[in-house]
Amino acid sequence: MATVLFVVKATITKDREEAFNRWYNEEHIPQFLQFKGAVSARRYQAIMGEDRYQYMAVYELQDEATFRRLMESPHFKQLKAEYDAAFGAVSERARFAYMQVWP
Repeated sequence: MATVLFVVKATITKDREEAFNRWYNEEHIPQFLQFKGAVSARRYQAIMGEDRYQYMAVYELQDEATFRRLMESPHFKQLKAEYDAAFGAVSERARFAYMQVWP
């Protein structure tokens, strides 16, 4: 089974950055990891080469079927709704998914 990385890049207004990071680390990531088949979650801050998005979250899922199940799940819809309610008006984000091809 090939793992899938679900990547979310985001930018946030300076005045909401502290609340954004606290919420992401203390609420959002732990909620994501409750999904069956979620393997890990990590967050990064851009330090070079990224002009648009200052943060990136990388979520690892056990396989493509799990990723597709997540995308259609009430769990994901709730996570997205909570993000939109708290930060949708003061952030911009983009989503990507990658399936492992080697090794």
